[in-house]
Amino acid sequence: MRETRIVKYIKSLIRNHKYMTTEDIMLLLEKYYRVPISVPSVYYKYRKIIKECRKEVYKERRRKRRRG
Repeated sequence: MRETRIVKYIKSLIRNHKYMTTEDIMLLLEKYYRVPISVPSVYYKYRKIIKECRKEVYKERRRKRRRG
């Protein structure tokens, strides 16, 4: 996945909060990046992106725990 500004933002949200639901993240994207979440195709696209980001961040966390 390309490290775009929005992807970095999503990852930081996932990293810095104990747990944020996909819906919470979507609302923030709508507020700060004006992503039209009400459009179904956009909604599903970003849902997939958030899922991928979550996987990557959790993988990072596991790696860090194993080392440290």
